[in-house]
Amino acid sequence: MTDDDPLEEMILEHWSGCTLPLGQGRDAGTAFFYNELVESTPEADSVREWWVTADRLTRTKVGEVRLRPDLIEPAGAAADYLAVTDFGESWSRRSGAAVMRTHVLHEHAARKGWSWTAAQVTEGVAAKAEHVRAVGGEPRRAYALGHVTRDLGEPGERRPLAVAASNVARDPDGVVRWQGPLPDGFAGGPVFVADPRGGRELVLRCLGLLSSAGRNPSLVTFDTVRALIEELVRPQPPKRGLFRRR
Repeated sequence: MTDDDPLEEMILEHWSGCTLPLGQGRDAGTAFFYNELVESTPEADSVREWWVTADRLTRTKVGEVRLRPDLIEPAGAAADYLAVTDFGESWSRRSGAAVMRTHVLHEHAARKGWSWTAAQVTEGVAAKAEHVRAVGGEPRRAYALGHVTRDLGEPGERRPLAVAASNVARDPDGVVRWQGPLPDGFAGGPVFVADPRGGRELVLRCLGLLSSAGRNPSLVTFDTVRALIEELVRPQPPKRGLFRRR
């Protein structure tokens, strides 16, 4: 974590509430909420909320989701974690990304008498294809959010949220990579970069998510996430030329 970095402080201010710790041990990682804008009218915006993480974290029959007390209302109403059965079947995957609708999280909360106060990465913050294409071989400053793992101490100890700062750049094979190491538990976490706008103004964007932790992991950029979601929600054309044989 860096000292007195205004961009880091801005990320924590706006998006520290968009993540949840996922899994445990070697399978530990981070997932985050994404709010997709479907339609905007003068009366209201129509959105779909998704849960986004790295593919590798979703291939288990039972998923463990740690419930952050600061994202629960009323305070103290939720258990320490949620065990989700048929976890692997709940996700759709593409090129290292995994997404699912957040119904299971909200339905669980409603049954237990509490609600989420989580933040989301919104449509305006999520990088579009042109922002992804703008990432070249020249390193640029980047920030990742993730829930670090550590040996359990007191019963019920939770995985704290942390910010890692380094650079991202596109390697010779065209893959966008985080440059340097990351703590265990950061896989699936969102990565933010700052784009200039106008004179000295900077705009923070969520470039994508970390495919893994460790050293120099690749990023699954948001154009891939959008393509996966578009594939899921696109209306299927009617089947033609079929008939029933008697």
